[in-house]
Amino acid sequence: MNIPSNLLLAANMLSCGWLIFHAMSFLIEISSKWPKRLLLFAGCSLLSATVIFIGDPFNILAAASIYLIIVLLSCRGSFWKRVTIGMMFSSTLFSFNMLRDNYIPYLLPEFLRQINHGFFFSKLLNLPFALTLYLCTRKFAPDPDYTLSESMWRLLLLLTIAPFGIVLNMAVLFLSCTFDLHIHWEYAALPLIALLSFISLLWCVTVLARGQKLERQNMFMEINRKYYEAMEQQHFEIRRLRHDLANHIQMLCALPQEKRDAYIQNLQDAAALSQPLSLCGDATVNAVLTVKKSILERCHIRLRLELKIPGQLPYARTDLCALYANALDNAIEACMKLDEAQREITLKSRAGKGLFCLEISNPDTGKPNVPSPPGKIPGHGLIPPTSKPDKANHGLGLKSIQEIVKRYHGSMEIQTENNVFNLFLYLPLPEPH
Repeated sequence: MNIPSNLLLAANMLSCGWLIFHAMSFLIEISSKWPKRLLLFAGCSLLSATVIFIGDPFNILAAASIYLIIVLLSCRGSFWKRVTIGMMFSSTLFSFNMLRDNYIPYLLPEFLRQINHGFFFSKLLNLPFALTLYLCTRKFAPDPDYTLSESMWRLLLLLTIAPFGIVLNMAVLFLSCTFDLHIHWEYAALPLIALLSFISLLWCVTVLARGQKLERQNMFMEINRKYYEAMEQQHFEIRRLRHDLANHIQMLCALPQEKRDAYIQNLQDAAALSQPLSLCGDATVNAVLTVKKSILERCHIRLRLELKIPGQLPYARTDLCALYANALDNAIEACMKLDEAQREITLKSRAGKGLFCLEISNPDTGKPNVPSPPGKIPGHGLIPPTSKPDKANHGLGLKSIQEIVKRYHGSMEIQTENNVFNLFLYLPLPEPH
């Protein structure tokens, strides 16, 4: 083959590697480090160019092993997720390569088959196939932040082994066959079935991801509902206590001096008596802040408020409660690790000009300066993990906030800079009817 032909094949291989690389990015997070990204790009290019002959198991075993190692090194996520995605793409590419190298050349016209037995022209089909794979993955892939449990990934891995096994068996079991497989076209159905199984596997990932997303949303909604009910109960107790203030005064007048001091002390412990009930125009925000201010005072945490919410906000009460309460809970948890002199939380919130905004910041000396991309909802890896030992049942606050923000088509930013943790979010305000 001459130099232009070799250059054409090299450009074809690199283009296919680029398309496969980006197709994978729809299903798994790729490392942001350039050496690892280049390594994965090289692995995808190698996968596309691997020659798979029936009866020759060496290439498929060597290429599959190298590619899986590259995926494990270059991608992020659980071990089972990385292995499953690697198996999905390797089995799909190997299935096409087997058709390309064993059957497609014999479908070409006679004059093209005489040029290097038609293998040169069949390899040029790599590019349209890689483009189809890229477009199919982009169209049917789940949401970028999808998550699946380890058991689901292990189940998908079992399903992925089947198409890979078909191609591997054709390479191994037909190693010593005495008849010409190219004459028996019925065997071409086997790699074709393995090839089409990629669509089924991709659909399984999407369906499972949607189901788990709905389950997670229902869980957050239930947590938020219970949180709101508890907050409403606390706010009711505050209102009841203030309503009974006249009765308490009458009781004080009737009690003897030795019992009056104890009664006064009990009333002083109810910090709600000194809390304002109307901080803004939304009743739910008032309820949350009233309850949380009592907690902040007991924890000796200063709260700076800047509220510009003139009226009732057009969101579900449980969601609104969860936004403020979870944000404040996280800030309180961070402040409790600091000396009392450093404990301060700043909360700013406003509604107007088509947007509702909430910003909360607190000192945090334990986290590095890692800003999130502006205007983007951070992915799972950018959400700071909980410091509590029971990580399975804690650390859901920011995830709950993120889920609410996405549901209302808003945006959220998390940033730690100059030892100050800052959470900012905004939601669009629906236009009045």
